[in-house]
Amino acid sequence: MGPIGSRVLVAAGTVVVVADAAFDLAVGRRLEATLPLLGLVAIGVAWSIHRAQPTSPVAPALAWCSAGVALNEITDGLAYSASLTSPLPLAHVLRPIAVGLWPLSLVGVFALLMVFPDGRRRGWLWAAAPFAYAAATGILIFALWGARNDEGRVIAVQSPVQLAANVAGIAVIAACLAIGIASVIGAYRSGAERRRRQIRWLVLAGTTTGFLLIAGWIGGAVGLPVAAVYAPVLLSVVVLLPLSVGIAVLRHDLFDVDRLLSESASWAVTLLVSAAAFAAVVFLVSRSLGPAIGIAPVAAAFVVSLLLLPMHRYLTALISRLVDRDRTAAVGAVQRFTADVRAGRCQPEEIQSVLRAAQRDDELRVLVAAAGGWTDLAGQSVPDAPGFAIETDGIIVAKIALGWDSARSRRRIADLARHAWLPIEISRLRLGLRDALREAEASRTRLAEGSARERQRLERDLHDGAQQRIIATGIRLRLLQARLDPAPAAEVAAAIEELEGTVAELRRIAHGVRPSRLDDGLGPALASLRDATPLPLDLHVDALPELEPTRALAVYLLVSEAVTNALKHARASAIEVDVSSAADALAVRIRDDGIGGIPVDGLVSLRDRIAAVGGRLDFTSPAGGGTEIVAVL
Repeated sequence: MGPIGSRVLVAAGTVVVVADAAFDLAVGRRLEATLPLLGLVAIGVAWSIHRAQPTSPVAPALAWCSAGVALNEITDGLAYSASLTSPLPLAHVLRPIAVGLWPLSLVGVFALLMVFPDGRRRGWLWAAAPFAYAAATGILIFALWGARNDEGRVIAVQSPVQLAANVAGIAVIAACLAIGIASVIGAYRSGAERRRRQIRWLVLAGTTTGFLLIAGWIGGAVGLPVAAVYAPVLLSVVVLLPLSVGIAVLRHDLFDVDRLLSESASWAVTLLVSAAAFAAVVFLVSRSLGPAIGIAPVAAAFVVSLLLLPMHRYLTALISRLVDRDRTAAVGAVQRFTADVRAGRCQPEEIQSVLRAAQRDDELRVLVAAAGGWTDLAGQSVPDAPGFAIETDGIIVAKIALGWDSARSRRRIADLARHAWLPIEISRLRLGLRDALREAEASRTRLAEGSARERQRLERDLHDGAQQRIIATGIRLRLLQARLDPAPAAEVAAAIEELEGTVAELRRIAHGVRPSRLDDGLGPALASLRDATPLPLDLHVDALPELEPTRALAVYLLVSEAVTNALKHARASAIEVDVSSAADALAVRIRDDGIGGIPVDGLVSLRDRIAAVGGRLDFTSPAGGGTEIVAVL
């Protein structure tokens, strides 16, 4: 449809609605003027849609949802004036056909069904439906020729032919409306997510109108005034339907229409089922105890009150699966993932990809609180970002930042976050534990490096300080001994031997603190240890990269202590030592052929020494089978 044609139709609908309001006010029908005045809501929405989308056929169809009702009201008013002393213009012309023009009140709804949300569907059925609707209107004019409306009740004298035409006309109108509904269903099934969301808004208004229509039929059946029972239906057509269509076209993502539709339908069905249960209980109690017993309404109210809440919960879950299948599927996916995390089948850090798929937002990010800021699930620091906050004991521990932020997406992620709390909290705790372990390892490394530096300083001080001074004192005593008599000279000789023993002890202490052999590297230091060992020691050392002093010292002391243990306790006849490097790791293997039998909780000092530099130590020591120690740094 061209923009000019759309503008003309919207303007025509506006004129009709304003004319209806003016007509009602002019003839003193102030209460009846309320309907066309409310119909201006549809007119305003139609102009808004036309301004945003000038070629959209939805705008004129929406305008005529109100204008059709207004035109029917004008026709009835003019026809009614024919019975007055001063009839209005066209009154006698419209009087015989006014009742048969009732399909005018639905012409806008029919047109809206045919073109919503983005134009009429192609095909002979959709092309023929408007002509069938017009023909059915003509048939109804013939069938109801001369009928009159007496305060909402149609009074007509119909021949058998007119009666059959009336039935046929109503059937064709119903078929045309069914074709319009099928058109919407087809557009929904073949449409993208945006179109489906737009159609859900129309379904929401249509469902509400349908329930109001059913309520109107029930009210009419029990004798309520026609104007009272059908007024909500007309208000739904001229107010609720236009507002829903306007939101669907202009702001389809304004609210969570799936939830609105699901909750509205569940409450409507709950009320209908409750009313049916109430009537059934009253009927059964009355038949059983007699109509004079006043307990029937009380019993019915009691039964319905017991059934209302569980029934509503069941119906809500059932209708949610039918109407809001997307949200139900998304929540179900998150619930299944949480169950897999609880069972150990999935890693909790995968929750971000699960939420992205459920939310259909590839830019969604899960942020967890860390010391001094926020991190993602990979442990990388990220700047703070707005998002849905997850709290524990009133403290925000995580956020879900959305790539597409809207009212609907925020409500949807709030639903998903309730079921994703466990994986997110586990991820946060694991990241915190990982950071704590990393900091502990770094602290341990710093302590080991400081200890190595202190060992080296102490070894140097012992060698260059106390040891040299004792040696110098021994030399002076030797010089003094040469000038003494034999008896004092013997005492000095004894003192010199004591000093020499002290020097030897200091050398052993310095060697235990940090062997000076390591100054030439780990390989030469181990070779010196092999040469000093009284048992055969098969030593194999690969070409090693440059090692940190702490690691080199740890390996040397490990081999030294293991060899010492083999000499003292294992009754070994041979020892093997193998040191190799691969994949940024240093592997040390020490094996003897001794008696074995070391308990599983033994070698505590060796374990601690290797753990202090971030390594691990394992050993096997079967009784009578020797001992093998393997350390990886």
